[in-house]
Amino acid sequence: MPVRPIKSNTRESSILNQSRGEIPSLLPSRGGLKLASLNINKLTTHIDELRVFLTQNKIDILSINETKLNETITDNEVNIPGYDIIRRDRMANGGGGVCFYLKNTINYTIRNDLNVDALENLCVEIQLSKSKPFVVVTWYRPPDSPICVFSPFEVLIGKLDSENIEYYLMGDLNCDMIATRYNNNTCKLINITDVYGLQQLITEPTRITQTSSTLIDLIFTNCPDKVLCSGVCHISISDHCMV
Repeated sequence: MPVRPIKSNTRESSILNQSRGEIPSLLPSRGGLKLASLNINKLTTHIDELRVFLTQNKIDILSINETKLNETITDNEVNIPGYDIIRRDRMANGGGGVCFYLKNTINYTIRNDLNVDALENLCVEIQLSKSKPFVVVTWYRPPDSPICVFSPFEVLIGKLDSENIEYYLMGDLNCDMIATRYNNNTCKLINITDVYGLQQLITEPTRITQTSSTLIDLIFTNCPDKVLCSGVCHISISDHCMV
């Protein structure tokens, strides 16, 4: 069925769950694998909140941007029960960084061959029973990145395209998709994704301040027909919405 970006009616479902004595979930109660992405702006600061959130919301694969981890922080310090963590820390100054939390019941392969030195990206290939494998990519593009960073990004997308594999690219790309006028970075991103026939699933703002409202946390896919629903989740863990 076609993609239908939705804003789920979480208030009604939360009231119903509370009346049953259940922990309310902010996510739609639909079947299938649930993928999500969140810019958390330092994982260690919000790890306890994230642990609570994931006990209340069934997410199978969660990508985190701006983890701000380094070699002094062990996996145990950011462990979440029931999940494996895969991380790629920024080596230069301790900022940035990305990671995945994957349900430990999921069969996956880390695709280090798809990691690009010039990008803060991380890739995993998921193998589910009775279905073809697919790849999930997370990429954090800092807002001060030079426009030339889109060249290695295009190489990455080209590699995925050459494999003829289903894939999902999630992350804070700092390209505002609802701006009244696109800047050069956003135009470059759209040009590349259009060439490879990717569809962007998120339509609502993902970072809202007192003075601005932007859609910079994105999900692209080459198989939108495989997506039942998509949208944003407003949570207190971060100043970004989860997509």
